[in-house]
Amino acid sequence: MKQFLTILLLLIFPILLFAQDGKSKVTAIELLQMEESAAFNTIGKLSKEDAAELITQVRGTARKEYAQVDKFYLLISHLESIKAIEEEQARLRSLNLVYGLGLILVLGLLGYILYSQRKTIQNLNQLLK
Repeated sequence: MKQFLTILLLLIFPILLFAQDGKSKVTAIELLQMEESAAFNTIGKLSKEDAAELITQVRGTARKEYAQVDKFYLLISHLESIKAIEEEQARLRSLNLVYGLGLILVLGLLGYILYSQRKTIQNLNQLLK
């Protein structure tokens, strides 16, 4: 029975993999004609390779109507990368603040422990005298 299930799974698994590849991919024209919310949902589900292919298709179709689309695309991608860098720097500043506060707390705890040990040692020395 186990062998039958194993063979059945080995036969069905490649079929399922090929069935997923057979899904129709969205073309640039379909994406441009979609409503905004549906387009955002579709774009959110794309893999990196599919997104790169779609960008190439959109640029190709837009080049027919607007010859300067490559400059426009370069400008938009550059501005988006600048925005992403600024957001990342803000996150890093916040992270540095968290690390600084953590360091202050650890140093405070260490100082308290050293003070407490020193006071305990002085008390023991007074009791032993």
